[in-house]
Amino acid sequence: MKGFKFKLQSVLEAREKKLKDSQLEFAKVKNKLVREQKNLEFLQDEHDKTRAGLEFILNSGIIDHTFIFCHQNYLSKLDSDIKNQQKLIEKINKELEEKNRLMLEALKEKTMMEKLREKALEEFKKQIEKEDMINIDEIAVNRYKRTG
Repeated sequence: MKGFKFKLQSVLEAREKKLKDSQLEFAKVKNKLVREQKNLEFLQDEHDKTRAGLEFILNSGIIDHTFIFCHQNYLSKLDSDIKNQQKLIEKINKELEEKNRLMLEALKEKTMMEKLREKALEEFKKQIEKEDMINIDEIAVNRYKRTG
């Protein structure tokens, strides 16, 4: 509205920027989580394939102890990698929850400032309306005095 200036506009803009920044941080952590979950799926698939390969070798009757030992060591390494990956995903989930909390807090702060702005705008409109009514009354009184 013309002539209206919100005293806390700079604060509102800062809160909007804070919200955008927190949304960006949330999205970055979410993407990181998706990447790490895909990595976990890859490790689990690799583990399953290696186990199936080892079972095939054992069932074929060819007993090469070195080959079996290598498969078992690789499976142990994959088990360890899977556990580490699960811990990493757990850590990222906690970080994601924190970023979500911060984002919601920033949203609340921005919404509060927007409500204050709306309230100030309503008060401004009421003041303009009141001034208009005073002017109309004054014009009516002046006309009455001239004609009367």
